[in-house]
Amino acid sequence: MPFAWDKLIDKAYLNNSLEELGKMPIDTLKGVSKKDADLLQQAFGIKTINDFGSNPYFLAAQAIYRAEMEKEYDAGPPPFWLQKFSELSDDYFVQHPSARFRSAFGGVLYRGRLDNTARVLVVGQDPSTDEAIARRAFVGSAGQRLQKFLNKVGITRSYIIINTFAYSILGQFDSEMRRISLEPTLKNFRENLIDTLIKKNPIQVILTFGAGAKHAMDNWENTQNSKVFNLVHPTAPEATTHPSWNNQLSEIAEFLEADDPNIINMEPYTGKWDKTLHMTNIPRFDLPYDIPFLARNTWY
Repeated sequence: MPFAWDKLIDKAYLNNSLEELGKMPIDTLKGVSKKDADLLQQAFGIKTINDFGSNPYFLAAQAIYRAEMEKEYDAGPPPFWLQKFSELSDDYFVQHPSARFRSAFGGVLYRGRLDNTARVLVVGQDPSTDEAIARRAFVGSAGQRLQKFLNKVGITRSYIIINTFAYSILGQFDSEMRRISLEPTLKNFRENLIDTLIKKNPIQVILTFGAGAKHAMDNWENTQNSKVFNLVHPTAPEATTHPSWNNQLSEIAEFLEADDPNIINMEPYTGKWDKTLHMTNIPRFDLPYDIPFLARNTWY
């Protein structure tokens, strides 16, 4: 038990495990009386520390508090999503018999909102070097092109981005990776994650970028009949990316409630990739507090 926990719970319980503490009554916490615990139970049906920590009203208040206090950076997943992300062990990727996953830097699970406000769900393929450093999905050149695309349809904040594979893959998305993508352990985790995101957020469109993401979503049971748009990956040549994006730009915008209608721009993509025209910085509020200094002029 960490030494600082004597500030949180009564001394009599310091030798209990976390699992045991979670099942104990609220007045196990320092400063909470038996009367306080009884009132919480009467008002909200809260009996245990776990009940208190997972109470939807408490979590809503915490989300508002976090949003106010952490406007400038992403402090990481709240408890519910930490638990959800942990349902697929790192060992799956690290010990995979194919040896097709780069395990040195761990997995990258998301970028964007985990506060039930996302209207766009973006599904990519796998993280690259920039993402491994930032610990967030789609932050490199591909991510900055994606960010500009979202801006063109009026979205500045209301999105959540995940990948088909949490770990970077070795080589291309070939027939072997197609098979791995549909392995029950990975497929069930990914689809449960997608279903939960849709359940908890007012998702209006799902955007896939690249062959890996399209393959994953083609094999997903779309029980909510969510609108899915399959787009060419942002790292592809302009000759394939621009037509794909241009052909679907206006339809995507029609399905969405914009964060900022004033920035909607239906001007089609033309010419070579241009940093000024086709890219925009990753918002600081999408990135962790302690990103490396050298990255600050690269991502935002």
